Amino acid sequence: MADSAPSPIPASRRRRVASGIVDIAIITAVGILTPLPPAGRLAAGLLTAALITLAQALTGASPGQLLASIRLRRAICPTDPPGGAAAERAWLFTLAALPTFGVLPLAMVVSMDTGGWHRTWYDRMAGTIVVDKERSPELVRVVTANGRLFTVTQPTVVGRAPDPLPGRASRLLVDFQDDPSVSKTHALLEPVRGGVLITDLYSTNGTHAEDAHGVHRLSPGRAQTVERGRRVYFGDAECTIQ
Repeated sequence: MADSAPSPIPASRRRRVASGIVDIAIITAVGILTPLPPAGRLAAGLLTAALITLAQALTGASPGQLLASIRLRRAICPTDPPGGAAAERAWLFTLAALPTFGVLPLAMVVSMDTGGWHRTWYDRMAGTIVVDKERSPELVRVVTANGRLFTVTQPTVVGRAPDPLPGRASRLLVDFQDDPSVSKTHALLEPVRGGVLITDLYSTNGTHAEDAHGVHRLSPGRAQTVERGRRVYFGDAECTIQ
């Protein structure tokens, strides 16, 4: 059984918008208040934007993100700073912001998908995610229909006899040996605030989860948050998230 770093939690819309407003305000203030000719003020504003992007690349946090307690990370390795992906993201953000006076990026954040990692168009293009500042993982309990209980405090692969995920440290949980509807390696569970992030690992009978609109099948390979108190089905095996 391998150990793992705490699973990051997707940042909320409110914190993302707040951090963006702070960063834009800093860049704008420098560009307006610097006692230089117009060309010099423009250069000062661009230099400030470049320094903020450099800070994101090296540390994963701009001034606004520091204040909002969120971080920019690479999607393929969400515990590390984004490096060059931060510059690509900043360029895509600028392309979307300039023609629309900043309205389009804001609209993307407000309308982003609330499942999975809450990624916008420019996050997907740059391969980045925005997460809450790392903290100790929450304890999530999963109760099966026959009363068995297991806890999830780190990325956990469930199934009848699950294999580890390539290139990723995960706990392996063998808890469904007597249920043929559950695949050998069925799903990945990761603790997040308020529930568990579940990714169906291309199981034969699928993974179904309950939300406010009813029970639906999860798209294989796509992570989705299941809230506490909701039911989830690994094949025919019913469980409740607590």
